[in-house]
Amino acid sequence: MVRRFDARALALLLFTVTLAAPLRGQQAEVESAVRATLDAWSAGDYQGFVDAYHPEARGFFLDGGDLIRAFSLDALEATAEAGFRAEVTLRDLDVAVYGTTSVAVGYIEGQLVLPGGITLQGPWRYSETRVQTDGAWRIVQFHLSKRGM
Repeated sequence: MVRRFDARALALLLFTVTLAAPLRGQQAEVESAVRATLDAWSAGDYQGFVDAYHPEARGFFLDGGDLIRAFSLDALEATAEAGFRAEVTLRDLDVAVYGTTSVAVGYIEGQLVLPGGITLQGPWRYSETRVQTDGAWRIVQFHLSKRGM
């Protein structure tokens, strides 16, 4: 009786591990993609930053303004030429994967220097939703807002 139970428990454990392994791999892929996107933003690699977004992406930025639909590489580069810099790091990243969709949340710390020298200090709350498209995890929804103290 004990051996039968042990064999069933072992079979269940192996089945669970076999199912969970691909999700952990996808979770690591998404975590890497999130970090790469924010690293590109901080490094001024606006092409790399824009490439992380799905063409129909939409979301809210920390200015509390209207819904943003997509990003213009030309506009980002012009803003950078006018003095914009992102000096940010990500902490407490939490990623969940649901098939070909992922949801990530975390906190962004650091500062954003706007044209004219205005500096915005973090931390900010960050969330995004990505879909797997053509072998890459692309952002379809994002939200960045000031974290209340």
